Amino acid sequence: MRVLTIVLTCVSACGAQSEEGSVAATLAELERAEQAGDFNAWVSLWSSKTSTDAEKMRPYVRPVPAQRYHAFKIFVQGDEAAVLAQAVVGNFVNLTLRKESGRWKIDEYALRDSAPDTDSVYALAPPESGSFLHAGSPWDQIAPGVEASQAARLGWQMRVVFDESYLYIRMESNQELPAQGSTIEKPPGGWPVLKIDASSGEFVLYDAVNVGDQATFDENGRANSHRHFAAYSMRLERNGHEVFSAPAGLHPERLIQVSGRYFEMRIPLRTLGLVNSRGTKITIGDAQWPKSLLVSADVQRYPR
Repeated sequence: MRVLTIVLTCVSACGAQSEEGSVAATLAELERAEQAGDFNAWVSLWSSKTSTDAEKMRPYVRPVPAQRYHAFKIFVQGDEAAVLAQAVVGNFVNLTLRKESGRWKIDEYALRDSAPDTDSVYALAPPESGSFLHAGSPWDQIAPGVEASQAARLGWQMRVVFDESYLYIRMESNQELPAQGSTIEKPPGGWPVLKIDASSGEFVLYDAVNVGDQATFDENGRANSHRHFAAYSMRLERNGHEVFSAPAGLHPERLIQVSGRYFEMRIPLRTLGLVNSRGTKITIGDAQWPKSLLVSADVQRYPR
């Protein structure tokens, strides 16, 4: 039995390493295509979701012989992968990829001015649904974090829970929230910046509804109209540095859900440095925690 366990563990680990190697090979293909200015090879590396937009770059692709990519973190989660890399001239790059017909294809490519936190890969390629989601997200079983009379005065309530995959936070407004991407002039909200104290350390979570700006352009490329829309976001920081951020405005974001009066956020436990949720302790409070003025709650594990 012990031998079988060792063999199965090896098969799993070797499989993960093989997939990471395949992802790295796609990055190497991207590097060669950009070095040669080979647009057909370059566009073939993009997923079906993004290849149409990538095709629009055809007139602008030129050979860049000096281009190099150095991947310093690759994470594979099922048929999705995330890569943190440094490109030539000191730029940093976040890539997400998905497997299509047995090949890894690029879904998103984002340049950064500074090195990302290595734990951000767990938000770029988030885990499968945890037991709380599998149970249908039974928020009615989760105790409120704010006393009822105070919640009525503040205009919001908070509920928190975690399982083997995520920390879930739900902000409950006393009024209907605008759908993400819908037209607004003034953002709702009023809930505080949150501090998360976990057995792995202390984090700050900025959660907000902002007013985004969508412009349309005339045939000369000049903006001829503007629309203000609801843009939800969360940003997790550790020691003043971003771990990850997740915007939900004109495009959906898997870690953010908005429905009716509820703004729900899912934080992958591994972005908090938590690999195993067993024995984990998490407390959430407002920015003054541990001397919280508005809310302080010990987060319960689901199922208990």
